[in-house]
Amino acid sequence: MNAQEKTVRRPVDIYIVGLGIRNVQQITREAEQAVRLSKKVFTVDAGFGIDEFLRTLCPDVRSMLDHYEEGGDRLRTYRAMAAEVVDAAVDDAPVCFATYGHPKIYVYPSQLIEQAASLLGLTVRILPGISALDTIITDLSLDPGPHGLQMYEATDLLARERPLQPEVPCLLWQVSAVETAMYTTKRGNAERYRRLQDYLLRTYPTDHEVTMVLSSTYALLEPLKETFPLGELARLLARGLQVGTLYIPPLKERPISNPDILNDAFNADHLERITAAS
Repeated sequence: MNAQEKTVRRPVDIYIVGLGIRNVQQITREAEQAVRLSKKVFTVDAGFGIDEFLRTLCPDVRSMLDHYEEGGDRLRTYRAMAAEVVDAAVDDAPVCFATYGHPKIYVYPSQLIEQAASLLGLTVRILPGISALDTIITDLSLDPGPHGLQMYEATDLLARERPLQPEVPCLLWQVSAVETAMYTTKRGNAERYRRLQDYLLRTYPTDHEVTMVLSSTYALLEPLKETFPLGELARLLARGLQVGTLYIPPLKERPISNPDILNDAFNADHLERITAAS
């Protein structure tokens, strides 16, 4: 038995799975299997019918959305979620933590669960899900292959003053939560987005058009998209779509600095030189 077989066959104490973006339609077969194998399932997903569907696979399903409190510290909420999952695994494994989207993309409880499980000698298996990144790429008809893709969390972008490349498409996550780690359902005002707007205007002109996009969570609905000049970001976010991801298209195409590389890429003799002899 090799090392990989030993890993695959090792008993799992905690499954961490992604449920996708569009309700039950994007739950993978392997996520379903993990739920079936679990004695208790903890969910963080407000999608219609999610918990009801999961109960057909495992009777004991507990929504953790009640951990959120208006004005409460998100980090404290995430720690409480992780502690509840790990405690349940210690008591009667296996259990499953099932979250919207992909469990490793902006889902901090997943990281906390992994860390605690490692200290306690618990085995964790993470199963991917369809993330907002996947759906946004489709919504925007965006191919990151030709020009790459840069992605930042909005508050982190400001706090670290991360450099932006104007010739690379950019996605800014969690714009609706910019400048606060506290949970709230209240709408942000224009002042909330002013600092983000000013920072982006260091790289892009005021008339550069950007798009707020929110992928559809229901099969019959289209994604929500609002396009406007960057210089109007703060004002228009205050009165328009706030929940979603900000897409900033490239300002220009980066010129080729090394044409020899490109020429070699289409040269059969170069291919012969860089591959092993048969």
